[in-house]
Amino acid sequence: MVRLSFVVASLVAIAIGLHAPTISEAAAVSKAAVPAASAQQDDVKQLLSVVLAETEDFWGATFKADGSTYEEPKLVLFTGLIATACGPVSGTLYCAADHKIYIDPAFPELQQIGLTGDFAKALMVAREVGHHVQTISAVPHADVTDGDLEAAIIRSEQVELQADCFAGLWSRYVWDKGLLEDTDLTEARQLLRSLGDDQAANASKDSTATRYGTSEQRIRWYDRGLAGKAIADCNTSDNPL
Repeated sequence: MVRLSFVVASLVAIAIGLHAPTISEAAAVSKAAVPAASAQQDDVKQLLSVVLAETEDFWGATFKADGSTYEEPKLVLFTGLIATACGPVSGTLYCAADHKIYIDPAFPELQQIGLTGDFAKALMVAREVGHHVQTISAVPHADVTDGDLEAAIIRSEQVELQADCFAGLWSRYVWDKGLLEDTDLTEARQLLRSLGDDQAANASKDSTATRYGTSEQRIRWYDRGLAGKAIADCNTSDNPL
């Protein structure tokens, strides 16, 4: 499992009576020591490492409590476009076929909606990790609906809203560790609101079955995870969306 200077710094800070750095503060370590462009790129890479390590700790403990072992996903960084086992990818995506999370550190999808804060990036990663958890837990994917488009749309919403909820579970974990602030949770809700299917930028519908849920649904399921304690709290199949 990845171990980071950020995690060590947090433990040392606690030991000597200082506050543990938040995720945003951790991403800023050593930024002033290198040129601006390089600092920004290194900043994002460090943030991704911190976030991925925290997801590994959370899901590792969660699976262990259920008597199983968490198989960590692999992180692949790229720029622009990349060929994957799931086809060409741009932006941020989890590929169930190879258990890899693909991330363009520029986060173009966040730039498009004007949300480029550290926790917006962290939440994007946490959601993709949530899809990995679904895969290794044998949660059916949206396309397992025997060609029924309406059923596929419902299944897609269930899968995506559950990923939002899983991200909420993880957010509560890092909140309890003192790594988040109120502004981070506000940013998370702003992100989910902006990415809702009912928003103007996302309103164009085609014949594909991919749906993520409305802004209200996405925030509600994220908050459900934030208030939850277990994977079962994120059961979208047996609860109203």
